[in-house]
Amino acid sequence: MSIDEEKRAAGAPSHAGPATDTSSAAAAGSATAAGGPAPKKRPKRGWIVAGVVSAVIVVAGAGFWVWHEQPSFCNAICHSPMDYYVETYDSGDPQLGVTAHAKAGESCLDCHTAELTTQISEAMAWVSDNYPMTEDGTMLATGKQFASEEFCARPECHGGKSFDEITAGLWGFAGNDEKYNPHANHEDAALECGDCHKAHENQVLVCNECHDLTLPEGWEAPNVQ
Repeated sequence: MSIDEEKRAAGAPSHAGPATDTSSAAAAGSATAAGGPAPKKRPKRGWIVAGVVSAVIVVAGAGFWVWHEQPSFCNAICHSPMDYYVETYDSGDPQLGVTAHAKAGESCLDCHTAELTTQISEAMAWVSDNYPMTEDGTMLATGKQFASEEFCARPECHGGKSFDEITAGLWGFAGNDEKYNPHANHEDAALECGDCHKAHENQVLVCNECHDLTLPEGWEAPNVQ
C-alpha cells in the first residue's frame, strides 16, 4: 500500500460508535424541536375545588350566624307564634317597651338568651304544634307572666345600672311631684315588673288606678285597657 493510500485509510470515518452517536443526537434534537419542551405538571384540581367549597361554607356560615342574630330569623323559621313579636319589634309604636330596645339597637337575643337546650325544646314544641298561647292567640306569654326583676334588671342592661340605681333616678318621673317614684311606693310588695312594663304590649302605669299622674311618653293608664 502506498503512503497516500495509508493516509486515506487513516482519515476515513468509522461506521461503528461515533457515526451512530451523532445520528442519535440529531434525531433527539429533531424530536425536541418538533414537540417543544416537556409540559409541566398541572396542580391537582381537587385541592382548588376543596378550597373553593371551604370558602363558600365559611362565608355562608358567617352569613347565617349574622342572620340568626336578627329578629327576622325568628319568624322566618317559626311563623307562628313569632310573627307577632317581630311585627311589634319593627312597628316603632311608642306604647311598646320593645320599641325603646329596637331604637337602642338591641335585638331579640340580647334579652332572650339562645341556649342550645332551650332552642331544642322550642323546636320540638313547634314541630309538634304543642306550645301554649295567650287567650287571644297572639303570644306565648304576656308581660305579666314573663317579666321579672331578674330578667329585666340584669347588670348588662340599662347602661349597667342596678335596679336600685334605676329606682334612685325615678323620683318625680315624667314631670310628676318629687314624692312619686313608681319603683318605691306603698304597693311595692304587691307589684311585679310585668304589671307595668310590657315589651310587646302597651305599657301601663298601674299607679293611676288610684292617682292621676302624668304618664311617661307612650304609656297608658290602666282604665284604658
